[in-house]
Amino acid sequence: MDEVKFETFVSQNVLTIPEAKRGCFTPVELGIRITNNTQTSLHFSTNFYAMFPEMIAPDGELMRTGIACERFNRPTASEFVLLIPGRAVTIYRDSFLFWERQSRKKRDRRLVLYLPFPAQDLYGFDPLYPGKYQFRFRYREHTNGDIADFDQWSDRQKLQIILENLWTGEVLTPLVDIYLVESSSS
Repeated sequence: MDEVKFETFVSQNVLTIPEAKRGCFTPVELGIRITNNTQTSLHFSTNFYAMFPEMIAPDGELMRTGIACERFNRPTASEFVLLIPGRAVTIYRDSFLFWERQSRKKRDRRLVLYLPFPAQDLYGFDPLYPGKYQFRFRYREHTNGDIADFDQWSDRQKLQIILENLWTGEVLTPLVDIYLVESSSS
């Protein structure tokens, strides 16, 4: 889109379902690879609001995303990355698959995939079962370039530089297959 390439990044496509006990999980990196093919350096947002994950269940239905957002302020300068022409960056989150207790009963658990972000923000998908899922991100940045949208920033000059070269728009990254499989020892 606009000479910028967006790809879905998944560190591994086959995830072994961990044991259903405390401290057991399966890690996976999930993210977006962005390649700037323009002639201009561009800023891209890495914050919770810009990278909305989507997961399609084995039955073909788009799964609902559980969201936990603790943020009370707008994005900060550290949440924007500058990408010069011809270069690429992968923005990923260290995500994990684990069993979460639903109640006080030890056996009452559900399999969950969590994608944590800084500031205690996270996306989650559940309940999950063995099977083939598809995963992607909806990447979006819709600021109108108005400094008033970022009123908590103290460095107005740095903010102005980011806003002048901020990529805006919305794009769906390509779907990538993720397989959840039982452990061979089960």
